[in-house]
Amino acid sequence: MPRICFLFLIVFLFSLRQAFGQSIGIGISPKSNFTRIKFANATGNYTLKADTLLIGVVDHFSTCEISQLADHKMDLIYKGVRYERVGIITLDGIEPDKYIEFSGLTPSVKAKAFEGNFKITNPGKGLLVINSLSMDDYLEGVVESESGVGQCLEYYKAQAIISRTFAHKNWNKHKKEGYQLCNQVHCQAYLHKRNGPLLIDSAVGLTKGQVLLTADSKLASTFYSANCGGKTCDPVHVWRESVSGLTTIKDTFCIHTKQAKWETTIPLETWSKWITDTYKFPTVDSVFMKPYFYWENNDRSPYLYYENSGIPMSELRDHFKLKSAFFSVKIMDDGVHLLGRGYGHGVGLCQEGAMGMARKGYSSEAILSFYYPAYVSSSKGSTSLSE
Repeated sequence: MPRICFLFLIVFLFSLRQAFGQSIGIGISPKSNFTRIKFANATGNYTLKADTLLIGVVDHFSTCEISQLADHKMDLIYKGVRYERVGIITLDGIEPDKYIEFSGLTPSVKAKAFEGNFKITNPGKGLLVINSLSMDDYLEGVVESESGVGQCLEYYKAQAIISRTFAHKNWNKHKKEGYQLCNQVHCQAYLHKRNGPLLIDSAVGLTKGQVLLTADSKLASTFYSANCGGKTCDPVHVWRESVSGLTTIKDTFCIHTKQAKWETTIPLETWSKWITDTYKFPTVDSVFMKPYFYWENNDRSPYLYYENSGIPMSELRDHFKLKSAFFSVKIMDDGVHLLGRGYGHGVGLCQEGAMGMARKGYSSEAILSFYYPAYVSSSKGSTSLSE
C-alpha cells in the first residue's frame, strides 16, 4: 500500500450554517436557447405564478407550456388557457422531496426530473430556466450524473466533497446570468435528480458541510476528469496557468479501466494540412516534419515534438476532438494513427482511479489525499470562505 498522508476535512459549525444551508441556483441547459418548454408529471403540488399573478397549481394531472416571445416576454399555457406577454414565471414546490419533469419542446430535449423550484425568464437568446434547490439535493444529482451507479460508498463520499468544494468556490461563475452554476460539464454535470441508489444520499449526508481547503484556508481547486491515463496533468498545460496545490502524480489505479486507452486514425492529408497551415512548418523538409508523424509520448509531454518548435497537445486535442491530450503518433497505411491514454483534461482527481481505490478498500480521506496531497486541514470553527 502506498504511503498516504491522510487529509482532514473541515466541517463548518453553526456559525457557517447559513453559507452552506442556502439554496443554489442552477441554469438548466442555458446554451440550448429554448423557445418552447414544458413542465409535467409532478409528484407533488407546485404553485404556478406569472409575474405577481397566482395562476394555479401544477400537479401530476396538469402541465404548463411556455413559449418565447419578442421583447423578453413569454406566453404561458395552463389547463387550456393562454396567459400572454408574461415577464417572469415561477414554479414553487409546496411539499418537500417532490419533483417535476422538465423538457425542451423547441429544441427537443428529453424530459428529466428535477427537485426544487423553478424560475423562467426570457433574456433574449432563449428561455432561461433556473432550478433552485438545496445543496444536498443538488449534490446527489451531481454525484450520480458524474459517477453513475454501482460505485462504493467511499468513492461517492470523495466525489461529494470535491463537488461541494467546486460549487462553493465557483459560486459566482454565472452571477451575471442570475444563477450560480449551470448543469453542463462547463461547471458540473447535473443531468437530473438522483435516481439511483440511496448510497449516494448517504455519501452526501455523511460528508455534510465538508470541503477541501488550501494551506492558507482558501477553498481548493478540486478539478477532476474521467481518466488521467496513468498520470495526472499539470494545469499549466491545459489552461496556460498554474493552479495552487495541483501538479502531476503517477496513477496506477486507472490504467486497466475501460477509458484508460483509446485510438483513432486521422487522414494524413488532414493532419499535415492543419499542422502546416497553423504553424507554417515546411512540408518539403522531411527531416523537420518527421517528428510530427512519429512521436512516442510516454510521460504526458505537453508538446508534440519539443517545446521550442512543438505543438501544444491540448491544441491538437481541441482541433481534432480527441478524448485526451495524452497520445503517441505514428504513420500507418491508412493515415496518422493516434494511440491515446485517458479521457478528459487529466487535472486533479481521476474518477476511474478513485473508483479503483475505493474498491481496494481505501477511504475517502485516503483517496483525496492521493490526488490532492497539497491541500491541508483546517481546524473546526474556521470562518474563512474567501478565495
